[in-house]
Amino acid sequence: MKKLLIAVAASVLVSACAVQPAAHRDLPETVKHIAPESWSIEGPQADVDARTWWAQFEDPILNQLVDMALTDNLDLQAAAERVKQAQSLTVQKRAVLLPELDATAHAADTRQNTPPPLGYVKEAGVGLALSWSPDVFGGERLDLLAAQAQLVGEKHAQDAVRLALAANTASAYVDLRWAQAELKLLQDNERIRERALELTQARLKYGLSTQLDVARAQNQLDALTARIPPTQATIQHQLNLIAVYLGRTPESIDKLVLATPAPIPTPPITVPQTLPSEALLRRPDVLTAYAQVEARAAQVGVAQAERYPKFSLNLTDGLLAASFLGLPTLTDNLFSAALSATSPIFNAGRITAGIEQSESKMRESELNLHQAMLQALREVEDSRADLVSTTQETQRLEHALIASDKSLALANELYKGGATDFLDVLSAQETYLHDSDALNQGQREHALAAVALYRSLGGGWSQNGAAAVASRE
Repeated sequence: MKKLLIAVAASVLVSACAVQPAAHRDLPETVKHIAPESWSIEGPQADVDARTWWAQFEDPILNQLVDMALTDNLDLQAAAERVKQAQSLTVQKRAVLLPELDATAHAADTRQNTPPPLGYVKEAGVGLALSWSPDVFGGERLDLLAAQAQLVGEKHAQDAVRLALAANTASAYVDLRWAQAELKLLQDNERIRERALELTQARLKYGLSTQLDVARAQNQLDALTARIPPTQATIQHQLNLIAVYLGRTPESIDKLVLATPAPIPTPPITVPQTLPSEALLRRPDVLTAYAQVEARAAQVGVAQAERYPKFSLNLTDGLLAASFLGLPTLTDNLFSAALSATSPIFNAGRITAGIEQSESKMRESELNLHQAMLQALREVEDSRADLVSTTQETQRLEHALIASDKSLALANELYKGGATDFLDVLSAQETYLHDSDALNQGQREHALAAVALYRSLGGGWSQNGAAAVASRE
């Protein structure tokens, strides 16, 4: 027994030379290597609470929708279940490092006729069995480390779902308000063209206009009216989409106040005060990609540990009671201890190939991390450029609509007075409708650009960032 304990102690001491994860850059160093010092597109900056970035639109209905989506969305709930699964896996991996203790029991009543005849034999026993495979060279510990990195990755993936859900809900809400504004715009212009048609028909009775003018007015009205049903369908589509984001059926969306038209939410003209390196360090997809690097670095060590011996310790102790030919029952204490070891000698290159495969997977994950960072920087730069440009665009379109509104009113007055023909009225109507459409579309693109910017900056869902550090300590 003393020799056995000495052997176990020696195996624990050998673990000091255990294999380690493959070397790789940590995340801050990688970010420092890739991220530029500043953004290429400048704009007025302001401090923004990224955790509730949608509040910057100052729309209480939007705030309510995002909060409901982050509570009831089914995809987000599924992501939470994946986190729980990863947590259970780490518990299983940690349990492998510890001894396993089992209770044993058996009973038998047999007849044996083999010489010498024993007759009926009754046996019963209880005991304990302990088994342990000491992780001498660290393979199991690294397997646990890989599982912990996967857990961190699942948490960041859950954050990515939250970020995408909030952005998608906000985008769907913007599109809904845009479609509702488009419908109101079409209905207003429909009334304008109906009055123009009535005016032309009245003038025709007195010979002040022609049948051609009436036909043109009717054509303009019909072309506009044909745009109303598709716009109504777009509104219903957006209502259905929002319902799905909220984890509800499309029919239940009528219970909300979305059916009442409201203006497109207006984002602030400022951009969040964030450096490129800060944005990368809080992007959930970047954090998820780095967690994958850590997991695969640990798997390289797991593959390398296959080169070294594996040990197994088994201890049993118990009480056995037996009776032969009706004789008095005899009891005995049973104890056994065994320490075994296996070491690879020939495996036809299987272990080496496994190591090379693990190293290749780690390099692949590093490339994926770099690609995720480049993609993140591109998205931020694009969304910053879009927000700045759409801010200027909407301001100019507002001025253009004011001018076309005045032009339409003047054309109608001149036509009533006979100072111009109906073609000028038609042209003014088309210009007014075009400018109204352009401004509505510009406001939509401006709001969507702000949503895209907050999404590209990580949206503040870096609350699991500390977990990546904790898993390496």
